[in-house]
Amino acid sequence: MTAESLTRGPGRPGSPVVRTLCRSQEPWGCLGFTLLMLAAVPLAGTLVAWVLLRVAGVRPAWRVAALGPVLPGGRGITDRAERELVASKVPLLAPDLHGYRMYFPEASEYSGTFGYLLLPRPVETSAADREQRGVRVTVSPQVSGFAPPDVCEVESGGSRVDAGPCEQVAPDTWRSTRGGSIRYIARREGVIVVLTGGGPSVPDGDLRAMADSLAVRRPAFFLDPNGR
Repeated sequence: MTAESLTRGPGRPGSPVVRTLCRSQEPWGCLGFTLLMLAAVPLAGTLVAWVLLRVAGVRPAWRVAALGPVLPGGRGITDRAERELVASKVPLLAPDLHGYRMYFPEASEYSGTFGYLLLPRPVETSAADREQRGVRVTVSPQVSGFAPPDVCEVESGGSRVDAGPCEQVAPDTWRSTRGGSIRYIARREGVIVVLTGGGPSVPDGDLRAMADSLAVRRPAFFLDPNGR
């Protein structure tokens, strides 16, 4: 059997494109070309998966994308992301998403926090001012310095901040304007949820509605939050 015959099925002529590519790879021949393609296709698939996961907001995207090709079936990437959410050290709390989309949900094993970004539906993740127009949500264990209304020390966006003094606006719900940002702080399910408006374009009423509608969600909610 010749190398060229490997490139065509029984009784069918080989593809002219494949024959041309095989000849162009001398001295490798068709076998070398085939081996090269077998290595290149999974790599290309991983890169495409990484881009799609970044857009979808899955973190860490590169780790999930890298495992995708080796896991059985089309659910490989989804299964890995779901396992990370299930392993979250805090409840998966989220508000109703009326008028907003959710991006970048991430449960951090290191800090023990869970967070994501909420953007108004017209705002794309590629927008340069997305942080100023969005709402950062952080779910974390209550820190020892949290003693509202005078002292409101909380985890927000990966760092600890003192948002006090904060005004109580509802049971276990406080509002702070310290540092030029409006924050709603809610104590739910034994943890603290901080909703931080990125700028003046985020309506105070939206933040209040989010705080009021916080509820524990299933992992599936975060795997496809914008498809509902």
